[in-house]
Amino acid sequence: MVDKINVQKKGEMDERGKPSEVRISDLASELGLTKGTVSRALNGYEDISKKTRKRVTEVARILGYVPTTQARRLAMGLTETIGLVLPPVPSQPVNTFVSEFIDSISTALNIHGYDLLVHSVNSEKSEVDQYQRLVHSRKVDGFIILRTLEADTRVDYLLKEGFPFVTHGRTARMAEHDWFDIDGEKAFRDATSHLVKLGHQRIGFVGGGNEFFSAQLRLKGYRNMMEETYDNKISGLEQPGDLTGLGGETAARNLLKQNPCPTAILCANDATALGVIKAARELGFRIPQQLSVIGYDGIALGGYLDPPLTTLTFSIEASGREIVAMLLRRLKEPGLPIISKLASATLKLRGSEGPPT
Repeated sequence: MVDKINVQKKGEMDERGKPSEVRISDLASELGLTKGTVSRALNGYEDISKKTRKRVTEVARILGYVPTTQARRLAMGLTETIGLVLPPVPSQPVNTFVSEFIDSISTALNIHGYDLLVHSVNSEKSEVDQYQRLVHSRKVDGFIILRTLEADTRVDYLLKEGFPFVTHGRTARMAEHDWFDIDGEKAFRDATSHLVKLGHQRIGFVGGGNEFFSAQLRLKGYRNMMEETYDNKISGLEQPGDLTGLGGETAARNLLKQNPCPTAILCANDATALGVIKAARELGFRIPQQLSVIGYDGIALGGYLDPPLTTLTFSIEASGREIVAMLLRRLKEPGLPIISKLASATLKLRGSEGPPT
């Protein structure tokens, strides 16, 4: 039997004519308990008797007590915030992958009541420093890491600290941490094979910087298919890139000045492909009649080109949901074995590739 309730019920007006707000102190006063006892009872601490917890919960329900988000987070020792530190990358106005990815994970986190804290840095050293500041200040419960490196200092630091995180991409230490990745090696084998079947032999490749593990795997898929098909008889068709449109332009000019030049170019991402197409058109090449171009990422912007960009695509939204689910599961069950998932990309034919003429 709950004691007689004397404080205002939710919805009643206070002396200022505003809806009353039931506080912990109101519950404590009504129940004859300390605020600390009431708080611990509401949060299910087992050092509070079951009888007291039930009594506190019932009075809170009758009065319409609603804990603030901040109070709930403090009681649980959590921030309910996930950190994302954007790695230093060159300016890339046409690359919308990062913004689309941030939107996907932010939406997924919001469904679970979590916030996303995004920081940007301008050097690898300051990037690790940012992780250190966020970990030591306890501003976040975990991290999502983008654009992984084979030897990744961010991963090294968080593993040393025992701090929860999930990477979008693999690393040399992937057996020690949770990760989600797209099978870029298979994707670029498939794309190269598609161009071979169309009749292309001189197939160029613009990479994404060998410091990125994902870029290494994409290059490996392309190389393996070219070697298997042409037995190393075709070479000199690889150009470095930096995953930007400007990098794609520079690489395309280097490839297309060769004689004979490539009849097709595979690009490590869509932003690079947009730069390749821009440079090719400025040099007088028609797409796809004189040059086929294939990208990777499936960003929305690629669909608005003329012709639309053929690309290796995957659902950025689904990827974000999967990564969030993995990290929240890790936070809930820290002792779980390593969680990993390798998803597939699909070659989406949209018109920027065709048989050589």
